[in-house]
Amino acid sequence: MAGRARARGRRAGSRRAGGSAGGRASAPNRTTTVWLPIAAALVVVALLLGYAFVSDPGDEPTAGGDGLAAAAARAGYPEDASEPGDEGGDGGGSGADDGASVIVPVGPSGCETGKTLPAGVTTETVTVGKSKRSFLLAVPADTPAGEPRPLILNFHAAGQPPTDLEAYTGLAGEATKQGYVVVDPAGVDNRWNFASSGGGQPDDIAFVAALLADLRTRGCLADGRVFATGFGDGADMAVAASCALPGRIAAIVSVAGSVVPADCEKPITNLFEIHGAEDPVAPWDGGGAPRATPSGEVTAQPVTERLGRYARGAGCDAEPTNQQLPGLGELTAWACDGKPDVGALRVARGGHTWPQAEARPDLGPTATSFSATVVSLLYFRAHPVVGAVVSPTSPGLAQSLGDALAGG
Repeated sequence: MAGRARARGRRAGSRRAGGSAGGRASAPNRTTTVWLPIAAALVVVALLLGYAFVSDPGDEPTAGGDGLAAAAARAGYPEDASEPGDEGGDGGGSGADDGASVIVPVGPSGCETGKTLPAGVTTETVTVGKSKRSFLLAVPADTPAGEPRPLILNFHAAGQPPTDLEAYTGLAGEATKQGYVVVDPAGVDNRWNFASSGGGQPDDIAFVAALLADLRTRGCLADGRVFATGFGDGADMAVAASCALPGRIAAIVSVAGSVVPADCEKPITNLFEIHGAEDPVAPWDGGGAPRATPSGEVTAQPVTERLGRYARGAGCDAEPTNQQLPGLGELTAWACDGKPDVGALRVARGGHTWPQAEARPDLGPTATSFSATVVSLLYFRAHPVVGAVVSPTSPGLAQSLGDALAGG
């Protein structure tokens, strides 16, 4: 097939996605200084307490999300996007990995060809194996042709349609205002197979690889500026994707995550976990009831254990530092010069919920002292490219996030 290549399984998808990400553009500098190391920066989360005083009331994240969800419905995006629309496959559109090769587009990027992604909210599909997988695409209006745009992958929780994730977090509504392209992939049956690939189950790593490769050829996206957020199992999917596709995701903000894969070796992605101190689903100290995934049951790992393991894998053997942030919770951070930024915020009065989203009492309390949506965008701004690392010469707190909160 002209302009396309076939890659098998997770590893082939990873190689193809990683290889095509750079295209003919120069590779990102892997010694790029991070703008704001988390060990100092998340004190700045306290500044979020004043966010309401510097933001336009019309820019409320939840309102933006509601608008996006409504636009998605108008675009024909299904409430249950888990029915991929089988393309001559097993008839059920299950997305199961049956050994079929994954079709991954190759060739020049949209920045080179002048192609642009459609502005607004659209429903998109990409072929993975024998199935078409769906995702919601939100593109800023008035994007000049040839201007590279950063991209955010936003992964939903188990059983949560992507439209509900957007109505809940308002991420795309807020991020597109800041120039990001936002993608909300849909898991099969609204679930993620982050624990493994193969075994007759959906290969969601191959899905992410194919999606990124496809969008890169269809529009002008900034190489090295792919970010990810996730809620619940979606947080675990974001981390699993970054581990399996090294060099593709610059930074992750995971909310209410549970696990870091045991085979996540030498990660280079900056990682910040937001986790409720009263999370009843994935307790801070691990445990809780086992949860079903397509590949079997998963039990939450202790937050500091799994992030410490991630930091050590990234080459940071330093002991974590702990800092109390009044009104917010406790920050635990692993910071080593020249290594990825890793940290976790134990949110006071937070459950298995997205801070400052609408209350969902069945998932525990919802923190109202800061917005996880705003923190995510600030974190991405502070870690702007793949290879951004902690540096003792990083700009100060007020300069970096003070300007960001003020809209600078």
